[in-house]
Amino acid sequence: MNRIHQFLVTCSLLALSVGGQAQQDASYFVKHLQFSGNESVDQKAAMAARLVPSPQQLAWQQMELTAFLHFGINTFTGREWGDGTEDPALFNPTDLDADQWVRTLKECGFKMVLLTAKHHDGFCLWPTKTTSHSVASSPWKNGKGDVVRELRDACTKYGMKFGVYLSPWDRNASCYGNSPEYNKFFIEQLTELLTNYGEVNEVWFDGANGEGPNGKKQIYDWDAFYKTIQRLQPKAVMAIMGDDVRWVGNEKGIGRETEWSATVLTPGIYSRAEENNKRLGVYGKAKDLGSRSMLKDATELFWYPSEVDVSIRPGWFWHEEENTKVKSLKQLSDIYFQSVGYNSVLLLNIPPDRRGLINEADVERLKEFADYRRKVFSDNKVSDGNIYWTALPGESRSYTVRSGEPINVVQLQEDISKGQRVEKFLVEAFSEGRWQTLGEGTTIGYKRMLRFPEVTADSLRLRIDGSRLSANIMSVSAYYAPSLENDQKLTDWNTVSRDTWKKVSSSPFVVDLGRTIRLKAFTYAPLNEEAKPTMAYRYKFSVSLNGTDWKEIISQGEFSNIMHNPLPQTVTLPAVVTARYVKLEATTPEASSAIVEMEEFGVTSVADKDDETKVYPNPDEALKLKPGDSHPMLKGWSFYTAHEFLDKNTKKGLPLGFLEHKTTNMSKSANVNNAKCSKVENGVLHMWSVEEPDSIENGFGKKVKFSHAGYRSVVSGKQAWCNFTENMRIEIRFKRVAAEGFNDALWFMGNKGPWPKNGEIDLLENPKKKINQRAHFTLHSENHYAGVVGGEGSVTSTIDLADMSQWNIYWLEWYPDRIIGGVNGKAYFEHKKGDNGNTDWPWSNPAGFYVIFSTGLSVNPNAWPGAVNPAAWDKQNPPSMYIDWIRVYVNDNYAGKKAPKVRYY
Repeated sequence: MNRIHQFLVTCSLLALSVGGQAQQDASYFVKHLQFSGNESVDQKAAMAARLVPSPQQLAWQQMELTAFLHFGINTFTGREWGDGTEDPALFNPTDLDADQWVRTLKECGFKMVLLTAKHHDGFCLWPTKTTSHSVASSPWKNGKGDVVRELRDACTKYGMKFGVYLSPWDRNASCYGNSPEYNKFFIEQLTELLTNYGEVNEVWFDGANGEGPNGKKQIYDWDAFYKTIQRLQPKAVMAIMGDDVRWVGNEKGIGRETEWSATVLTPGIYSRAEENNKRLGVYGKAKDLGSRSMLKDATELFWYPSEVDVSIRPGWFWHEEENTKVKSLKQLSDIYFQSVGYNSVLLLNIPPDRRGLINEADVERLKEFADYRRKVFSDNKVSDGNIYWTALPGESRSYTVRSGEPINVVQLQEDISKGQRVEKFLVEAFSEGRWQTLGEGTTIGYKRMLRFPEVTADSLRLRIDGSRLSANIMSVSAYYAPSLENDQKLTDWNTVSRDTWKKVSSSPFVVDLGRTIRLKAFTYAPLNEEAKPTMAYRYKFSVSLNGTDWKEIISQGEFSNIMHNPLPQTVTLPAVVTARYVKLEATTPEASSAIVEMEEFGVTSVADKDDETKVYPNPDEALKLKPGDSHPMLKGWSFYTAHEFLDKNTKKGLPLGFLEHKTTNMSKSANVNNAKCSKVENGVLHMWSVEEPDSIENGFGKKVKFSHAGYRSVVSGKQAWCNFTENMRIEIRFKRVAAEGFNDALWFMGNKGPWPKNGEIDLLENPKKKINQRAHFTLHSENHYAGVVGGEGSVTSTIDLADMSQWNIYWLEWYPDRIIGGVNGKAYFEHKKGDNGNTDWPWSNPAGFYVIFSTGLSVNPNAWPGAVNPAAWDKQNPPSMYIDWIRVYVNDNYAGKKAPKVRYY
């Protein structure tokens, strides 16, 4: 052990007697001590009292608050753990500003910044010579950028200490699993970081490990890694998988109330660690790492202080959906009191966003956190607390408190440069003429904070009830911390009531949701936010409508880091699915079958506006209603008629009950040709647009380069099936493939005279100069029409949907005094008769109206849809719209004709 050594100064250990604990032996052991095996517990305790930190460890402890910056390819993929297959081209921050990172953190009280120079995905934030999987292969700064350099320079500029995280696990490196080769590869990366960027104050490794492409588990050469650091950066502390700093054992931001820096836990990088720790029954998450009872069988001790790491957000990397989930000020202050205030250093993760900036939400919270700490800790109520006190067990000391001012926090500090010694203490306040207990505890260490209900006191008293040799108390202070409310909204990760659920099995987890719903995400939330051996890690996710026929949605899923950060993880599905049954086939981190309980699983249904099951339980099912039957889900409406686009109701593949709608307006930029651009396929009307090889005649004396489809419903004659009018509800099930300049439209046109005199209702006329997911409603007539959608004189409403390439049900209800319309389970517009002066239509048109479907095109880049760009079309899936069915209902006030005999359902 080159670095782990002990300094014996002056007195010999052999001279130490059991009764000599009051003696102040000047012997100190720096960072490590070895027992001979002949000491009693009391003798071991006396030796443990003189175990002290190295200069680097002491300086590290005094920083108190450090920052982690998780930034990399995951920032751009939305993942927590990448798999190494990511394209470096994804990494392209638009406004990366390391100065903003460091300046913000400096202003908020942080003393060091650590960057994820490489995470498990293997993507390197510096232009390494070891792999092409780095910023050098990204478009950022044309491959000339270096995030590590920019951060290092910013740290120098602002006087901030600098550290790096380098993941040993590398899911991209082809040599991973070939242990000797990868260890050499890793040391080369480590060498680059430790030689090219000036002083590095901390090197942070975790123990993440996996199998390589060869199927073999990588065996790390920790000793070689350690020697590399010692040779290149001898002043750097080595954290977590090192012997300078240990992980507290959770990612919740909570330390132990009893926190020993002088611990029996052998650091994991030593070959003897597993044997030593197993013999003592200790591990990183153990509650007791250094009490006298633990000393009994210990053969050595380490100065191995605790670091508490936690993210300011639920995840460690930035995710847009977490901008509203930044930890509240109360949460951060509680974390501070239970980390720094529990003899630990707080490492708070603040992940930069895709711009390369610390997000505004995080900056605002950090500033609130800093202001709160300054307000609390700048006003010490104790006037004589900085008098150094060497205290024997059983001794006490009183301190003067500023008269008449309340306190609710007491802070105690030992002089850890002389070891950690206090084993038990009591704090009292003299208030209302008597001594009252404020709190008691075990360890103090570098800093211990006690919180208690507000009290006004004349003095405080600290009593040392237990100590290893005499305690060295260097500071006692008291403060008032204003109470805080937790303003963070609770995340509802299950939006479908479990009242209807029935668990079919726990492994694999299969549940019957009790009804068909539209799902956009599911959540796995380990019970009580605790890791357990049977927890899920890798998984497959499937859905079913009947519990027998399954559709696999995700085949290789992973709840990344769940074993260390067992918080709810929500998985957004690739596309919205309709399901009644869900199945989660999961394995544990140890690859055994996982067990998932009902309380640990949630689903997120789409919003009402995106959920067609709010209109029909199973919108795909064939219509079974007869005229007069009640609507399956909506009261007050009776079935009237429908067009289901059944294959039997076609002629040459085109639907009966519709005419080709070919007008000068419809043919400005394209020729209407339904035979070429539409077809009924499996009960769905499919309409599309095509680019012609050569210019063609549009039928109105103009040459055009495109053809498209346009239909209008038949309102008279043998094929007439519906005359749409008031006291009706019309539903259209629709989806589309979007493109710039492509105008998919559902129109209702009045039968009264030529357009625009007849008026028009656009239920879906979607402007796509920039492709969007917006349904657009416009009502305009002869006297209330400005010639453009949403123009002056027209009535306009819009709604943004989740995905218009999926089926949605658009509907319109026409009453004598108003028109209401919406999509799926959401009404998003209502226009009353007389609004905006519009009294002449549709209320003056008793003849009713017909429906138009159009796949219109524009070639004018200045038009509201923009100009078509055929080069961007998917030739196998050109701009299209699909109509599954049209269904019509009437209410009790309907006074029109009976349902027609012509039926297309």
